[in-house]
Amino acid sequence: MANTPPKGPSNPGAKPPSAPAEKPASRPAQGRLNTPPPAAARKSSGQIPAHGAGGSTVPPPPPAGRGTSTAAAAPGQPARRVIVSTKPQGLPIKMKVVLAMSGLTIAIVVVIFLIVQAIGRSSLEATVEQSGRANLQQAEALYENYRNTVSDTGMIAYFSQGNTRTKFDTYWRGLHKEWPKVRTGATIQFPWFNTQIPACRSFANYQQLVNDRIWVVIASELKTAGDQGQLAALTDEQRGQIIGPHAWAELKKLAPGVALPEPSTPRVVNDEAMRTFKDYFSDLQSAYQVKGKPWEDLRTKLANETMNSLIADTRGGLRRVIYTEYRKDFSATLDALTNADDSQIRLIQFEIKAGMLPGFEPREMSLVSHAKTDKKPDLSQSSAKRKLGDIEIDPAATAFEEPAFSFSRDQRSGDTVTLYLDRKYINARQSNLVLTLLGVSVVAILVAIGMAFFVGGNITRPLQVLMQDIQIISGGNFDHRPLAQSGDEVGIVSRLLGDMAAGLKQAQEVWAENQSRKHDLDIAKEIQENLLPKHVPRIAGYDVSAYYSPSKEVGGDYYDFFLVDKTHLGMICADVSGKGIPGSMVMMMTKALVSYEAESNLSPRDIFCKVNRTLAKDIKRGMFVTAFYMLLDIPTARLTVASAGHNPLLMYRASTKQCVEINPGGIALGFDKDGRLFERNMKEETIQLQRGDRVVIYTDGVTEAMSPDGQEFSSERLIQITTQAANAPSSQYLTTLVNALQAHAQSDDQHDDITIVTVKVG
Repeated sequence: MANTPPKGPSNPGAKPPSAPAEKPASRPAQGRLNTPPPAAARKSSGQIPAHGAGGSTVPPPPPAGRGTSTAAAAPGQPARRVIVSTKPQGLPIKMKVVLAMSGLTIAIVVVIFLIVQAIGRSSLEATVEQSGRANLQQAEALYENYRNTVSDTGMIAYFSQGNTRTKFDTYWRGLHKEWPKVRTGATIQFPWFNTQIPACRSFANYQQLVNDRIWVVIASELKTAGDQGQLAALTDEQRGQIIGPHAWAELKKLAPGVALPEPSTPRVVNDEAMRTFKDYFSDLQSAYQVKGKPWEDLRTKLANETMNSLIADTRGGLRRVIYTEYRKDFSATLDALTNADDSQIRLIQFEIKAGMLPGFEPREMSLVSHAKTDKKPDLSQSSAKRKLGDIEIDPAATAFEEPAFSFSRDQRSGDTVTLYLDRKYINARQSNLVLTLLGVSVVAILVAIGMAFFVGGNITRPLQVLMQDIQIISGGNFDHRPLAQSGDEVGIVSRLLGDMAAGLKQAQEVWAENQSRKHDLDIAKEIQENLLPKHVPRIAGYDVSAYYSPSKEVGGDYYDFFLVDKTHLGMICADVSGKGIPGSMVMMMTKALVSYEAESNLSPRDIFCKVNRTLAKDIKRGMFVTAFYMLLDIPTARLTVASAGHNPLLMYRASTKQCVEINPGGIALGFDKDGRLFERNMKEETIQLQRGDRVVIYTDGVTEAMSPDGQEFSSERLIQITTQAANAPSSQYLTTLVNALQAHAQSDDQHDDITIVTVKVG
């Protein structure tokens, strides 16, 4: 910017509003539009221009030239270069590596060949097949026992036999404890059995259990509800006709809390008696919603309920409970066979193809024996399967992720029995071969190691010297010349390394000259970056946006936003007269002072006066800051403004569709050391904004942007574009304005910093 007080760019500060403000927009990376970026930017590529990249370019060292060596020259004379031959004088490194790797590869190939040849001559397939067929027959015998037992008849026999009865005691007693009969009006809920009237579990088939359960329900009704309702009219003789005289005699004298002994045979209700006395059981019929033939329908419903819920229930029915317990016992037998220390059997699998029990899927009835591991079986077959009669053999199967031999045969029922043999016993047979092969392998490896030491030594010795040279040069001693001597590529690299050291020495001298300037620019750029606000406030009812683009690595513009209190938002756009570190320091000082004085201060004029009192004392003579401050009363849309020698505020009135410039008057900050002149000239003005109005504050980089023929962009063009795009969202308005500036300049070069802050009333 020019060193004149009136105008200047703007640049962001730090305190984004929080109370009425919505979530702030994210900060763009460089040369930024603090809203969604405009469609075009300063560069011709259409991107928003980035900040200047501060720092100078370090010129590369002079090229040493391939195959050359730089010799010392007299002062003032060009360096004399000596041509170095790139052709190796000895055996190339590539050939040395090839020889070493070839020798090692040949030794490994010979060892592998001997191992494969020895294993091929010592096949043990015949022994494995014989053992597998014998063990498969044993597994098939177990399968037949399993198949014959897993039926309703077999399961009932297993349930009733003496050595397994105790396994089901808890379950059986649990069914009786479910009895507590609940009466709610006319509704009666009947459980499986009665705690005082145990059911018979010595049944030969499930129909006997159904009949016994029906008997228990009727007997329970006679016992528990026999003295009330219609049942009270039944005589003891009539009750004895229904459930049996002896049974009723025992039931009648049964004391509360005492249970009858479990019967040895199932019991049956007298159908003829029930048909005769059916009307006395109206409560029971009502509970089961019996219509039509009362006794036949009631018996059918009780039978269906017993079969479907007690016996065949898939979650915990009697059939599933019995099978689950039997499966545990049978699996234990398989496990004992698999886990025996002297057993060759790794795993036994029964693959059931069709259901054997009603309500059971084949997969539920398939079995896999457990082994001495918690791993999953992970059974797999290979493509090496072959047939031996009706047995399918797979010598490359796996079980528990370990190799195994599998033998499988389909059964008459369509099921498949598969046996997996552990291959450990095969490995034991191979132990003698391993000792022989180990000796051969050791000899081959020793030969390969000897070759590697011999050939590798010729490579590593000059390389070690070269590594030391590289370490010395990389440590900064560019006067060092490599000592590595060799007739192959290592020698060529050594000489080229010397050329590189000489070139680095020259580059170091150039770098030292530029480093100071680059450091200054980097510091100034970092300060500039940190001064920019990270967020633009989003306030309900207002559309706020900002754009910033420096002309060089470090700009002199500054803009910021301040949440003065819950209802007032301060916005400032400023321009520092200096550039580089001095300008950045003044900018940082200005930002700090404005941020401090703006806190809880609703007078832009008072803020500028207080800032000037401090800034004018410390600022370097000849430097100054122009600034324009806006204070927005968020609820009322009242805008109070003050200008410290800055470009006027541009306001678009939606009601008249015209733009006006507002400049309250004032001189630049820091220009008047005494301060009295500054305070006399400083004014502030209040503007009432209406819906659709837009205000814009900017730096002189906008209006003074030059075209190739020397014409400025001018305030007239700014007013024209603002009028045309005033109703657009703020981000789109900034995009339109920046595109117009680029079209006017017709160049990537930017003569001054550009900063724009705009607010539109929603």
